[in-house]
Amino acid sequence: MFAKLKKKIAEEAATAPRSGVRIPRTISKESITSVGADSGDDFASDGSSSRDDLSAQLLRRNHQIRKLEAKLSDYAEQLRIMQKTKEKLEIALERHQDSSIKKLQEQSESHQANRTKMAEGMAVALEKKDQEWMEKLAALEREKSALSAQLEEMMKQSLTLFQKRDDLDELDGFQQQELAKVKHMLLRKEELLGQQEQELQQKEVEVEGAKQGLSEVRGQVQALQRQLEKSCRLNSELQSEREELLLLQEEDEQKVSELEARCQELQSVIQQVSEDFQMSQNMVATLEKSLRDLQAEHDALKVQQQKAAVTEEDKERLLVEFQKKVSSLERRLQGNLSQDEHLQELLQEKSSLEMSLENTRAELLSVRTNHADTVSSLEAQVSRMSCSISDLQNLLRHKEDSSRAYRERTDTQIANLEQQVLESSEKLKRTEQMITEEQQSKEKLRGEWTAEKAFLDQQLCLLEQQSQEKVSRLEGRVSCLQTDKWMLQDRLTDLEKQVAETNALLQQRTEELERSAVELNSQLMVSADISRSLDETRRQKEDLQAQVGELNDALRNSNQEVFTISKKLSLREEDVGTLQDEVRCQQDRLLSLQEETQCVRDQLQQMEVHKDSQLRSVREELLVQTQQVDSCQARVSTPCKLSRSRCLSQVQVCLYSTYKCNGRCPRALNIGRKNKN
Repeated sequence: MFAKLKKKIAEEAATAPRSGVRIPRTISKESITSVGADSGDDFASDGSSSRDDLSAQLLRRNHQIRKLEAKLSDYAEQLRIMQKTKEKLEIALERHQDSSIKKLQEQSESHQANRTKMAEGMAVALEKKDQEWMEKLAALEREKSALSAQLEEMMKQSLTLFQKRDDLDELDGFQQQELAKVKHMLLRKEELLGQQEQELQQKEVEVEGAKQGLSEVRGQVQALQRQLEKSCRLNSELQSEREELLLLQEEDEQKVSELEARCQELQSVIQQVSEDFQMSQNMVATLEKSLRDLQAEHDALKVQQQKAAVTEEDKERLLVEFQKKVSSLERRLQGNLSQDEHLQELLQEKSSLEMSLENTRAELLSVRTNHADTVSSLEAQVSRMSCSISDLQNLLRHKEDSSRAYRERTDTQIANLEQQVLESSEKLKRTEQMITEEQQSKEKLRGEWTAEKAFLDQQLCLLEQQSQEKVSRLEGRVSCLQTDKWMLQDRLTDLEKQVAETNALLQQRTEELERSAVELNSQLMVSADISRSLDETRRQKEDLQAQVGELNDALRNSNQEVFTISKKLSLREEDVGTLQDEVRCQQDRLLSLQEETQCVRDQLQQMEVHKDSQLRSVREELLVQTQQVDSCQARVSTPCKLSRSRCLSQVQVCLYSTYKCNGRCPRALNIGRKNKN
């Protein structure tokens, strides 16, 4: 019987070999194996292979979870850095806008105050000079009418004298009384001539004072010419500065384009981060499902493991008992023993059975305690995993909310920036149209000024011709009136002086008109340069658009004032003093414009310094971001390794605690050690 059983067991072991099965123990003559033992060994080998696969899957899943956690932490750090940079840039923009608005308001208020003061001063000076010159003209007209009346009287008297002389030649002896009367009249005329000579001396003194005034006016003219040269130099300097400002504007536009490209790159990075975030959410959901499945499989495997351990222990005990029984039966069969020996053997068997029962009870108690410990440790691990999963879910929700809020903010900011860009482009178009209209109006004013100048030249020629005709007439009358040579010569000298004065006054007025026209042209050129420089500054920064609009309005008002002043000058060509006052006022305006240009230069320099500081801060922030990205990558590489080693150690501890009761080390520990190495 036993030989047949041994043969069957050997045949089954030879015909049904399996992978991963332990080498069976050699069966001696005193030990017999059964079919149940073989089946138990096969079941244990299958369980060990499935456990190895599960441990490998758990290691992979834990490694993937750690990678996802590292990625999420990196994304969170990047989002925080981006939010900080965005807040810094918003604060800098708000400060810059506030400072520019304040500067614009201050400049507009100062410009309006200066303009009102200049207008009031000009109006008062013009009114005063108008009154003075009207009074002077009235006095000159009175003197002219009186002198013309005196000339007519003298001409009549000369005619009467000629007639009387003829009568005296004819009637020498008949009109002695009339001769006495004539002598008396001559004495009176001589007295009148003395008075007129005194008046002539006074007029000569006045002429000398007028000459001194002319010399003073010439000195003023030379000073004005020097100021004109200075203004030309300043104009050339302003043109050079304008070219420099154009270059700076081009550089600023390039910088703005670069910043816009960087903003687009950052938006693309944010989109990629959001896509990766969604992918990580999907991966977390799949991992949660896989964890649940693995937990269920783990519980089932625990139950099967416990059942297999119990069955193996029972089978081993049965084998030991059967072996003992077989040995006792073989002894009985081999030798005829006495009853005492049989009783001793039975007692030994009983004692051995009792010892085995006690051993089994102790083993059961130890198994139960180990099982309770393993169950409690596994439950603690499951609770920890559930807590970590809940924390990850909360983090994911919080990050989703923050990313949505950030996207909404960025969308609103982008929309606002686009609206600002559209408004700025429309304002630039409007300003360009206004500049073209101003240039056309300036060209029209120049044409009108040239026409008025030609008309004035014609009037001057006519006045010179009239004065020459008057001189010729007076000379003819002097030749006719040889008797009253002294009187007529004095009158002629007076008339010549008056003509010279009128010519000098006309020349002075023409020169002053030309100078005023040149100064007006220079002022128009300066105002045009200032408007161009202001337009360039407005193109450089969108924040200065309001200032440019106000300055354009001020330039229009100034052009209108210049136009009205030019009309007044054309209507009041004879007012020389008003032109001098206007020249002084224009000099003051030139000084004020130079001060304004200097203020604008200072503002531009401040703006350039502020822009440079902003660009430096942006570059520093970009460098900090790149360094942070590098550090994050290094951190990502190091925590992945640490998480991998931690996962391996945890799995080894779990497997060691589960298989501790069997008294042998599983194959998964060896695999984990190899992977760790």
